[in-house]
Amino acid sequence: MRGYIIVVLLFFNSLLGQNIAKLEALGFENLQEIKTPEIYSLFYEDNIYRFPADGLFKVIQTISANESNQFKIVILNKGIALVEMVFLNRHLKEFQDEKITIEEFLASSAIEFTDVKAGQDGVENPSYFKTDINMRFVVDYTLGNFDNPIRQRVNFQPMIDTDLSKGVNFQGFYNYPEFDDLGYREPQVGLLRLSNDFKIDNTSFLNFNFGFFTFNRLGITANYLKFLYRDKLRMNVHSGLTRFGRLNKDLILYYDLNTDLRLDFFADLTYRINRYDMDLTFRYGSYILGDVGYTAQIRRFLGQRFIGLFYKKTNYGTMVGFDFSLPLPIRKYGRKLPVRAKFYDRFYLPYNYRSDTEVGLLYYQGDNIISRMTDYFPEILKKGVLRASKRGR
Repeated sequence: MRGYIIVVLLFFNSLLGQNIAKLEALGFENLQEIKTPEIYSLFYEDNIYRFPADGLFKVIQTISANESNQFKIVILNKGIALVEMVFLNRHLKEFQDEKITIEEFLASSAIEFTDVKAGQDGVENPSYFKTDINMRFVVDYTLGNFDNPIRQRVNFQPMIDTDLSKGVNFQGFYNYPEFDDLGYREPQVGLLRLSNDFKIDNTSFLNFNFGFFTFNRLGITANYLKFLYRDKLRMNVHSGLTRFGRLNKDLILYYDLNTDLRLDFFADLTYRINRYDMDLTFRYGSYILGDVGYTAQIRRFLGQRFIGLFYKKTNYGTMVGFDFSLPLPIRKYGRKLPVRAKFYDRFYLPYNYRSDTEVGLLYYQGDNIISRMTDYFPEILKKGVLRASKRGR
C-alpha cells in the first residue's frame, strides 16, 4: 500500500513539472502552480498572444489533467492575478479527448475575476526587464473645402515598453510627424512615463502615472477602477495634476514655472450589455483645458474591435463624433526575447464633427491594466475562447 502511494505521488509530481515545462516551451511566462487536496491552481502570464482569450485556449489545449478534483487557471498581467477559470479535471480530459464539445466544456466552467494571489517565494517573473519596441501610428486629420477636402498628419511613433517589477511599467514613444498638411510640428518625445498598477481586491484596481503625456503635459495622474456588478457595471475615476512641459527633438526640456497647474478630474459609469457586446458610458467632470461638462458614449465590441459614437457637452461647447479601434491582423508574436520588435497592437482613430474646438480633451497616459481591462472581462474571454476553437485545433 505504501509503495502504491509513493508511485501515485511521483506520478502527480511529474504532471506538475510537465505542465510548467509544456507552457514554458510555448513561451508563456511567470509560471507557477499550487496544489491542495481539492484543487490544482496554475498561474501564467501571456506575452505571446495579442488577445488573452487566444492564449487561454492554447493553455487549455496543452495542459494535462491530474488527480485533483478541480483545476484552476489564473491569468496574470505584470505579475498581478486578474481572472481565473475553474473546471473539473475530468471535464478537461473529456474535452481534450473530444468526448465533449468546447461549448459543453465552457458551460461547465466558471470564468470570473479572481481574488487569489500569485508570487510564491523564490519565483521570479522572467518577463521583467524585457523590452518591446513597437511601431505605433496615429493619424491627425481635418476636413477642409472642396479644393483640399482632407488634410492630415501621420505620426510615426516608435515606442518602448518594459515591465520593471510587479505592476511597474516604463513606456515612452518619440513622435515623428510626416505627410503634414496641418502645419509644421517638430519631432519630440510624445510620451515618457513610469506607471504602477495595484490590485486592491478582485474587483478594484488602482493605477498611478508620472512623467510626460501627450499634448505637452507633465505631471502625475491616478486612475481607479471598481466593478460594481461583475463585468456588467463598472466605475472609473480619473484625476490628473499637470502643467506644460515637453522634451523637444534634441531632448531639451521646456518647462514653464509660470504656467498654472491644471487639475482634471472626472468619473465614468459604464454599463455593459454582454448579449450585444456593447458599452454605455456616461462621464462627468473637468478636462485638461479647464472645461467642465459631460460625455455620453456608446461602443459596440467584436473581440478587440470596437466602433463607438460620442456626444460631449462642456462650457466650451458641444462635440459629436465617432471612434473605432482595430487590432492588427497578427494574432501571435514570437517568444519574448530580451528585446522584441513588433507593431503596436491596435490602431485607433476618432472623428470629431467639429475640428475648430477641443471640447472634453483627454491626454494619452500610456497603457496600463485598467486601460486594457476589457480584454480580460469574463464574458469576452469566454466568447474569445469559443472563437479561437472554431479556427481549429
